Amino acid sequence: MAPQMSEDVISDVSSAVNDGVTVLSNGVKVVNSSPHPFVFDDGTVVPPCGATLNARFIERETGTDGTVTFVVTDKVPTEEGTAFLDAVPDGVLVLGSLIAAEAFGFPVVQPVPTPETAGRGTAPADRRVRSDRFTRFGE
Repeated sequence: MAPQMSEDVISDVSSAVNDGVTVLSNGVKVVNSSPHPFVFDDGTVVPPCGATLNARFIERETGTDGTVTFVVTDKVPTEEGTAFLDAVPDGVLVLGSLIAAEAFGFPVVQPVPTPETAGRGTAPADRRVRSDRFTRFGE
């Protein structure tokens, strides 16, 4: 059985979520669980809320050709991340990395960069993301 989270940790998570909810100009509510700010195309800057969603990586062997072993790496939620998501109010999108979005599923999403700032040629500080488009995993 997993250890229970202390009341102080739960309180800190709730504060991070509630203090971090930002409303974009189109009415979409978001909270940023990544360690860096997101700058949206409407000019809204969403700072990190102070809690970061992380995933665990679990390898599964899928076969061998006699010389090498092939694996698939699954991204799975952490207990701390699940506690964080339990504190997120309904209707709030959780901004995170693609890895976090894959591990936790919806409502964790990755904002989609604007066409002019997408790609590796744009420094992260100069990247802008769309307020109307998010990548999600799960149903």
